[in-house]
Amino acid sequence: RGPLRPDQRQQAHEIRKLRACLRCKFLKKTCDKGEPCGGCRPSHARLWQVPCTRMDIKDIAYFMKDWKADYERHVSLGFSVGNIKGFSSLERTLYITHGYGHYLPINAREVFVRDDKCFGMDWVESLSNSEFEINTAKLSAGMEGVSTTLLSEYLDRHLDSSFESFVDEYFEGTAFLTEILKTAFRYYQREKTPSIRKALKLVLAYNLTLHVTMVEGLSEEEQFVGKIDDDGSKFFGKTVAPVMINFQVKCALADMWRELQKDILEELSSLYSSVYSGDKLKNWPTIFMLAAILLAIWEEMQFDCHYRVPDEGAVNKFCEDMETTPVGVIVGLFQAISTKLPGLQEWDTRKHHHLLGSNPAVCDALTEVKGHVNKYEQYLKERSSAKFDRNDFDSLSNKFLSKLGSRGRHEKLQRNGKGCRDYDDDDDKENQPSRFYTSKDEYPDDDYDDEQKEEAVPAIKMDDL
Repeated sequence: RGPLRPDQRQQAHEIRKLRACLRCKFLKKTCDKGEPCGGCRPSHARLWQVPCTRMDIKDIAYFMKDWKADYERHVSLGFSVGNIKGFSSLERTLYITHGYGHYLPINAREVFVRDDKCFGMDWVESLSNSEFEINTAKLSAGMEGVSTTLLSEYLDRHLDSSFESFVDEYFEGTAFLTEILKTAFRYYQREKTPSIRKALKLVLAYNLTLHVTMVEGLSEEEQFVGKIDDDGSKFFGKTVAPVMINFQVKCALADMWRELQKDILEELSSLYSSVYSGDKLKNWPTIFMLAAILLAIWEEMQFDCHYRVPDEGAVNKFCEDMETTPVGVIVGLFQAISTKLPGLQEWDTRKHHHLLGSNPAVCDALTEVKGHVNKYEQYLKERSSAKFDRNDFDSLSNKFLSKLGSRGRHEKLQRNGKGCRDYDDDDDKENQPSRFYTSKDEYPDDDYDDEQKEEAVPAIKMDDL
């Protein structure tokens, strides 16, 4: 008691300057400047398998700094000031579409260039793994560019009237992922949770950024420029958008999905804080949906980075930066708050509905998820070791998502008089910890008591994340 000694004051100052790590912040513990800190270091801290990081959840997308692989390949020397001579003063409305029955109005004008070889467009279609190339019209967006308001409304129309058909058509039957996205959408339809709407909109915005952009409303003469006449293409008979407008739309979508991802991370930060501030499992369903969608997008980003970025070193750094802390934080925190719930494969609404407020929408969604996990059980077990394959657009699908539904390797724990582990004959006794009880520090619940100390808690190991 009494005033701090000079050395204690200095230590407190350094800790404040460092900021507490996530564990100490949520559990309201005093952090230290260790890497990892003292609270994250003990091997018995079973419920806290999260990287020791002083970064807030809302900031963990740091790995994306300067990442532009989703649209950068469409930058052409033809867009340079040196090549563009000028623009027509006459503007008219065209209608941009990605082929799902919705249209984005955009004002367009003719562009005059010195070298007109810059209007070529190429793409690859995953179902046939075929490459296509075509020349497009010499048009650019008008003075106002692409309207953010109209673009947002364009995404809203996809979400409100055709999201499930978009998932089916765009992902072309990707195992597990398509089912999870449709379950999240059906849950949103019943609960109308704003943050889940943003996450679903993120799915649309990200994937349309990398999608072939088409156009309608061209004159008879213009519509033949860029028209796809190869019947091997799924877009046969459609007209590809002028390459400059294509790039402008992609840039607008890229800005939009980055903003949506930022909002979702801020929401996750707030929701996790609420778990450790007394709300307990109230927000668990929302956290699950947001985490699942976020991880699915990050899987796609890894594939697109491998596919589009020629610098292997840059690709490996991007993927490593993503997996070391961000993925570990999202997966680890979710598993930490899920210890009082049955595993996704064990969910039974009749037995467990009260754990999540007996909410019919939540119970139905978890019953669906249980079906998905059981259906793809063997496949999901193998996904954590997935490797990039340029010829398989699904090669990295469910790499992270599979970890969310896994509790890791569950050790068989049994209580005995001293609180030590009872081993089966086939266990490696020498390399197993002798303690398995969880201290109060690692428990997210406020109602932790001595009886809970006596419960054996399944171990979650970091190397399983």
